[in-house]
Amino acid sequence: MKTLDQVTVAPIRTRAPAPPAGERPATPPPAQAGKSDAARIRLGQKERFALLEQFATLIDSGIQIAPALQSMRQQAADQRLATVLGTLEQGVVAGLPLSAVMASMPRAFSPVLTQMVRAGEATGQLGEILARSVETMELEATMRSKVRSAMIYPGVMLTLTVGVVVFLLTYIVPKFEKLFRGKPLPAPTRALLAIGETSRVWGPWILVGLLVVAVAAVLFVRTSRGGRVFDGVMLHVPVVRGIYRTAAITRSIRTFGLLLQSGVPMHQALEHTEEVAASPALAALWRRARNNVVNGRSLLEAVRGSPLLGPTFEQLVAAGEATATLDRVMLKATRQYTKELERRIHDLITLVEPAMVIVMGGVVGFVALSIMLPIFQMSRG
Repeated sequence: MKTLDQVTVAPIRTRAPAPPAGERPATPPPAQAGKSDAARIRLGQKERFALLEQFATLIDSGIQIAPALQSMRQQAADQRLATVLGTLEQGVVAGLPLSAVMASMPRAFSPVLTQMVRAGEATGQLGEILARSVETMELEATMRSKVRSAMIYPGVMLTLTVGVVVFLLTYIVPKFEKLFRGKPLPAPTRALLAIGETSRVWGPWILVGLLVVAVAAVLFVRTSRGGRVFDGVMLHVPVVRGIYRTAAITRSIRTFGLLLQSGVPMHQALEHTEEVAASPALAALWRRARNNVVNGRSLLEAVRGSPLLGPTFEQLVAAGEATATLDRVMLKATRQYTKELERRIHDLITLVEPAMVIVMGGVVGFVALSIMLPIFQMSRG
C-alpha cells in the first residue's frame, strides 16, 4: 500500500473529458501539491466550516469519500482549499484512512476533528459525525458573532470618546490657553491646561510606550507562565470572571460530549478536551480527570469539590456516570451553559453601554467646565 509521502502531485490545469457511457473513468490520483506544502496551509474557521458542511452533505447523500473530495476539489475557487482537498483525495485513493491524511495537516484540521473522523471511520458513522462537527462549528460561530455584535456599540462609543478628547486637547485647548495666559485660573482649568501641555510634548512617547506595553503583555500571555497569570486574573475579576469561566466550560464540555458520542474512549476524549480548554486551570482539571480514568477511577472523583465547575456540574457527571449516558448529559449541559453565557454577555453589555455614555459625558463636561469657568470670572471682573 502506498503512503502519503509516495504520492507525487502536479497542478491540474484542465478537466479531463468525460469517458464514454458505460466505461469506468480511469482518473489518476489528483495532483495539487505535495504533503509538505499542504501541511503548511492554515484554514480559517469559515473555510473549514464550508469544507466540512459540503463534505458532510455529499457523504450523507451516499457518495464515496474519494469522488466527494474530487468533486469538491474541482469546484474549489481558492487554490489553498484545492490543495488541501487534493491532498486528502490522494491519500484516500492511495489507501490511507481519511483521518490519517487529515492528521498530516494539523494547521488545516484540529486534532479534535481528526479524532472524531477516526471514530466515524471505525463506527461507520462518518456522515453523522461530520454533521455533528458542522453543527458545533456553527454554534461556536454564532456565539462569536453575537459577542462581536454586542461589542460594536461600546467600541464605537470608546472610539468617539478618545477622538473627542484628542480633538479638544490638540485643537480647542491651545486656543484658549493663549487667552488665559497670565490670569488666575481655577483648579479644573489648570488641570486641563497641564494635561494638554503633557499631551503635546509627551504624547508621541506616551503612545509608543503604550504600544510597547501592549505588545509585551500579549507576548507574555502567550507563554505558559503568562497564560496562567492571565487565567488567574480573568477568573477573579468580578465583571468578566463569569463570562470567561462559562465560555471555557462550554467549549470544553461540548468537545467532551461530542467525542464521547462519536465513540471515542473516555481517556482520549479527556485528552483532547484538555487541548481545547481555553483556561489553563480548566486544562489542569481535565488532565487530572484523564489520569483518574486511566488509573481506573471515575470522572466524578476528579470534578468533585472543584470551585471552577461548581456543584451543578458535579451532579450532572454523577447522573451521567450512573446511567451510562455521560455523552448525552454533557451535550445537554452544553446547551444550558450556552444559554447562561448568552445571558451573561447580554447583562454585561447592558451595564457597559450606559457606563460608556457616562464616561464620555463626564470627559466632555470636564473640558467644557474648565473652559467656561475662567470666562465667567473674566466677565464678572
